[in-house]
This record gives sequence, C-alpha cells and structure tokens, in this order.
Amino acid sequence: MADIRERLGTKLVLRAHLQGGAPRQFRGFALAAADEEGIFLDLSFGLHLSQVVERFGLTEADFKPNDFSIDLFYSFEAQRTLLEDSQKMATALKTAKIEAEKKASQDPLTEIANRGALHRRLEDVLQLPDRGQLFALLHIDLDEFKSINDNFGHSAGDMILLQTAEAMTSFCGPNDLPARLGGDEFALFLAEPPDKEELHAMALRLLNAIAMPIRYNGHSCQVTASIGVVLFHPGQVQNADRLIAHSDIALYDAKTTRSSVKLLSKEMIRRHEETSRLISLIERGLKLSQFVPYFQPQIDSVTGRVRGLEVVARWQTEKEGVLPPARFLETATRANIMSEIDQQVRCKAFTHFAQWKSDGTDIGKLSLNVTASNLRSEAFAAILQTELADAGLTPGDIQLELLESILFDQSDQELIAQCRNLEQAGFALALDDFGTGHSSIATLIETPVATLKIDRSFVSGLDRNPKMQRIAGAMLAMAQNMGLDVLAEDVETREELEFLENCGCRLFQGFYFSPPLGAVEIRKWLDVWAPDLKRVTA
Repeated sequence: MADIRERLGTKLVLRAHLQGGAPRQFRGFALAAADEEGIFLDLSFGLHLSQVVERFGLTEADFKPNDFSIDLFYSFEAQRTLLEDSQKMATALKTAKIEAEKKASQDPLTEIANRGALHRRLEDVLQLPDRGQLFALLHIDLDEFKSINDNFGHSAGDMILLQTAEAMTSFCGPNDLPARLGGDEFALFLAEPPDKEELHAMALRLLNAIAMPIRYNGHSCQVTASIGVVLFHPGQVQNADRLIAHSDIALYDAKTTRSSVKLLSKEMIRRHEETSRLISLIERGLKLSQFVPYFQPQIDSVTGRVRGLEVVARWQTEKEGVLPPARFLETATRANIMSEIDQQVRCKAFTHFAQWKSDGTDIGKLSLNVTASNLRSEAFAAILQTELADAGLTPGDIQLELLESILFDQSDQELIAQCRNLEQAGFALALDDFGTGHSSIATLIETPVATLKIDRSFVSGLDRNPKMQRIAGAMLAMAQNMGLDVLAEDVETREELEFLENCGCRLFQGFYFSPPLGAVEIRKWLDVWAPDLKRVTA
C-alpha cells in the first residue's frame, strides 16, 4: 500500500488473474480517497467500452443518478450506432469501388477485358526493359456479324459475341488477356507466343472455334472472322494506340486479301502510310473543289443523235493533272468520302447540263452511276431531287445507271422498292455492266429498268469470236422481247459497231465515238457533232 501511495497521480499498470480466465491487464491512476486513509484506483479494463459493458452485463441501473459515468454509457450507445453506420458505409464504399474498377476494366456482356484494360496492359508491357522477350497481339474482327443482327436479332448477335469471347479465353495462358474492343472487334494479348508457324496455326484454330454454328430459335447462326497479328518487343512501338493501329493494319490486309490471318509486315505499314497520305490529299482536293465531271456521249446510230451523256468523276490535281477514278476510287470508298466526291461532281454536272439545255443543245439525258449504298440511303432520292431543282432540272433529265454487281435478287426487297420509288419519281433506270453479275435475269424481272448496258467483256473482239457473238445476239434478242433498249459500252472499232448493229443494237458508247471529256471539250465536241454518223465516223 505504501508503494502505491508513492505513485499517487501517476499512471499505473496492474495485472490480475480472473478466476477461470486468462490474466487481465488494467491501466489507470492511483488517487487519494476523501478520508486520506484509503486509496481509490481509477482503472480501465484495457478493452473497448462495448466489451466492458457486455462482459459485466451493465445497464443504466448499475449507475447512480449523480454518477457521471452514466454519461459514458449514453456516449457508448451513440458511439456504437455511429460505428455500425461507419462500418456499413465503409462496406458500401468498398463494394462501389470494386464495381467501378470492374466496369472500368471489363466488358459488361462478355465479362472479358475491355479496350481500356487492354490499353493499360499493353502500356505496361511496352514500358518493360527490353530483354528480348517477344509478345503478340491478335486483332480479331467478325465478318458477317451485322447480318446475324439484321436477320435474327441482337440476342442472337450477343450469343455470337459470347461464343467468341469463350473461344478466345480457351486459348489463353495465365498471363494472356482476351479483350473486346467494341462492337464485333476483339483482341488477344499473348505474353508468351509460340513461333510464327505455330502462332499462325493457333490463329486458324481460334477462327474455327469462333466459326462454330450456334442454334437460336431453331436457326443455325454462324460467322467467320479475320485476324491481324503483330509481334513486338517492349519499347519497339511508341505506345498502345500505335500498337493497336498496327494490328488493325494487319487485320485490314487479312480482310482485303481474304487470307483469314495476316502477320504485320513493313510493306503493309508502307502501304497504309501511303493510303493515309492519299486520303489527306483527297480531303484537301474536296475542300479545293478539285473533283470535276467528265462526259462521254451515248449515240443512237440510227438517227445519229446524242442520246445522252454519262458522267464520270475526275480529280483535277495541281501536280499530276487530271486523274481517273482508278487513282482514288478505292481509297475514297474505304475512307467513306466517296459520297462527298460524287456530290461535288454531280452538282457541277447538273450546272453544265442545265446551261447546255438553256442554250438549246439537244443532248438527251444525263447518266449517273448509282451504288448500293446510294440506294440503301433513305435520303438519297430527296437529296438528288433537291440538287436537280437547284440547277433548274427535273428527274426526267436524268438516267440512273445501276451496277449489276449490286446483285439484286428477289429477297432484296429494300433495293427493289427504292428503284421503284425512283422510277415513280420520274428517273429513268439503266442496268450497267449487264451479264457480269450473278442475278441478271432476276434483276430484269424485279427491277423497273428501261435500258441494258452490255459490259465491255461481251463487246471487245466480238467480231472475231463466234461464241461471244452468239451470247451477244441472245442478249439482244431477250432485251428486244422484253421491250428494253440495249446500249453497248466501250465500243472501240468499226467492226464491233457493225456487228452489233446487225444484231439490232442501236445505242453505243465508247472511244470509237469519244473518250470522256471535260465540260469545255465536250461542248466543243457537241458543237461539231452531226447527225450524219457515217460522215463523222468514216
């Protein structure tokens, strides 16, 4: 007791052995009692207040009215409530964080990685020190996915996407990463790819797995796919965006060459850079209004009159002069800017044509080529009629030439209906390149065309090839029986002209009469053209 009195007012640590329990440690102060004889020990049980109350079964009745400790009891109740709320909030925040991280890195449908997660993984790999380790990125695109959605619905499309993700996952090692980039595009990062030959074989096996048919509402749904492959070392590529762009270059080459799988090469990159440069030049040409119409006459050999002028696009460049469509058509189509070129050329052609008509020049109809994308556009007919009205022309001044490679058939009611709408609006319809497609007869039955244009492949050397003569004769006879006009295009020799005339053909177009000419040149040609065909062409 004397030792404790010496420690009055100081912190104490006592240990006690509870009956039947483990030793318990107490902390507190030694204070003198009011009678100065005793000692009051203010002890803490070394426990949380809640544990003290629970251990001793304390209630409000255990505290005197004037005992300030009762305040601690009420404080404990508030503390416990706050603690429980805090724990619930912490749990909710943790759950929300996990969900946010999941959404930031996972595709919601397939539950594989999304583009962002792949991007972060590639960036991490590219930042590694280059110790000769080789990685691979496979860029995968489904080839007929849109038709699945269109024909069977988006639920069937989702099943295809899920199957693709499962197929990719089955080819993954522990450090690989399958990802959905968006839509029907996927990617597969391989941390330890095999050699090129085995990698190519693996990619083909993956394509076979993706192409497995699935059953949906009693139908068999199936897609094919293409894969572009990039092999790379850390630091070899500037960043993840460039790496994905390179894999897309290889994918595009696989699609265009129908090779299924293509490994990126320097030549592919060179062609891509050249294409990008050309696209920039085309876009600049559009801004400078460099795309112009050229006109090729269509002649009625019986009357010698100009039946019409076909409009073809030319690019009037500053350095290389006038370029034909072969120099820009494919690239502009791929870049989705061909429609802008068509519109620029079309509006200029309408202006020239309206001027010639106002001058009293009789040149029949203006012929324009129409693509499947034009016909599928709901706005095309309205845009065309607005442009004509702005130029002072009507649909009756125009003949629309439909490429037979559009492949009309009885199931493509959308295109057929659009053709009927155009005819009802007053446009004349012609079928271009007749005989080169796979559905020529069905096209004639379903589509309201008034003129057939026989393809060059049935005209060139016609006078020397008996088999071709029989085919051309049969075409002409069929057209005549159906009440259709026939125009032979790309006629180059007198012999070709005379043979076709003898078969009953009277409409011609080709270099024998005139190549496509610019607006100034075709006007000069029209000024000197005479109805007496024999005098002019002799």
